[in-house]
Amino acid sequence: MTVVLGVGMAAPLLAASSEETRNLFETAGEKQVGADFKPAPDKIKTTFGTLKFDLEAFPTEETTKKIYDELDLQRATQAYMDFYPALSVYAIVKSQIRDFKFKTSSDIAVAAGPGWLPSEPFLTGNNSTVYAIASLDLKVDGPTVVDIPPGMYGTANDGLFKFMVDFGFVGPDKGEGGKYLFVPPGYEGAIPDGYFAVNSPSYRIWVMMRGFGEVGLGEQAVDWFRQNLKVYPLATGPRQANYFNATGMGINPLPAEDGSVFQMLNEIVQYEPTEMFGAEQLGRLATLGIAKGKRFSPDARMQGILDQGAKQGVAMSRAIVYASRDPDIKYWSNRHWEKMFLHNTTFERNGVNDIDARTLWHYQAIVVSPNLLSTTPGQGTAYLTAFRDNKGEYLDGGEVYKLNVPANPPVARFWAVTAYDATTRGLLDAGGNTNNSIGSANKPVENADGSVDIYFGPTKAPKGKEKNWVRTNGEKGFFVVFRFYGPEKGYIDKTWVLGDFERVK
Repeated sequence: MTVVLGVGMAAPLLAASSEETRNLFETAGEKQVGADFKPAPDKIKTTFGTLKFDLEAFPTEETTKKIYDELDLQRATQAYMDFYPALSVYAIVKSQIRDFKFKTSSDIAVAAGPGWLPSEPFLTGNNSTVYAIASLDLKVDGPTVVDIPPGMYGTANDGLFKFMVDFGFVGPDKGEGGKYLFVPPGYEGAIPDGYFAVNSPSYRIWVMMRGFGEVGLGEQAVDWFRQNLKVYPLATGPRQANYFNATGMGINPLPAEDGSVFQMLNEIVQYEPTEMFGAEQLGRLATLGIAKGKRFSPDARMQGILDQGAKQGVAMSRAIVYASRDPDIKYWSNRHWEKMFLHNTTFERNGVNDIDARTLWHYQAIVVSPNLLSTTPGQGTAYLTAFRDNKGEYLDGGEVYKLNVPANPPVARFWAVTAYDATTRGLLDAGGNTNNSIGSANKPVENADGSVDIYFGPTKAPKGKEKNWVRTNGEKGFFVVFRFYGPEKGYIDKTWVLGDFERVK
């Protein structure tokens, strides 16, 4: 039996109000004539200068230059933000080839440390679990098989970092394992029986698997994945592959934050099918010189604008993440813990793209799955972030803080809190320190009431709390992610409340 899985789901539309549904003939208003039209003036003050128009409408030469510089800058800035998910996944798959020396889609990098180090600054990468990652290229390999054993959990995302399918208990194999077949865009061949078939809108796909308890650490974990996880073209069957421990190898999986990022964006547009993008998106890129089948060669003027556009996109993304203006951002109304997925994992609401929610997630994190926003007790995961202390001040690596985790955290598996560099959004590097995460698996020292105090600071832990200390970098801001593995009722109904960061002397 072959199960064909669709990718993506439309959000339901809500009924409009009676005011919004008035028919056209009820909106006429008072009669107007041509003289009632009020044109814009021939001098317009803007943030980028005063614009002047001859004979009331024709832009002067100086004004024309200002307008096109600003128009291109606005389009470049918005393109950086709109395409950031695609840039993020492309930066990852490209870095795996460049830095990890992947040769084919069958190669598997295992973060068996467990997890990553600051030298592998995956966006809010995790060092509390073992990971295995692979990059598929359906243009090279055609339909590609991901063969998993019973009990393995993971996720596949497409070239826009959109959710495709989960593997494991929350996926179609229901934890029994099986063979997933990823089918390229436009494929018209037969789909053989015995596969979970997933139609892909992109050629490139990123696959991430998690390993728990029985996987082990180090070479034991690498060997476990070597024996249990296989990726190969359907046409060839299993082939030689390289499995290795990537923890500590070093990699740069981050999109550039200057004008060079548009060269990456051009590479994506040239490689992937046009149908993967929106026509409006491609139209905006075309005005910047990025169009399928055409050479991208910006002149000095345009390169300067692209560089500024990328930096403005970064600035705006930082504001959306670190200073959200969304009224729903807080998880508990009386705490400074914030949601990472603002409303859902599709970034759509009522048929409308939730673009700030998309930036909120993708600028600070990678991988999208509904399993990351669990509302079923004991299943999936849930993430919260903290950027500020109980006074509303940003977390400063030069200060000392205490975080109280109340007794009986509502998790079926375990919990962990991990510190990140506010600039890279990767694991915090405090002078070679790898102890940037504390969780229940570390058996931290408990207080008499069963709660746990975790300390963050640049110097040393309070006496007797060495197991509960995360060293920070005194010259940098930081933030944390609190992860609930198998969140239980107390988290979901918000009756269990996490403490805020408190500055201590």
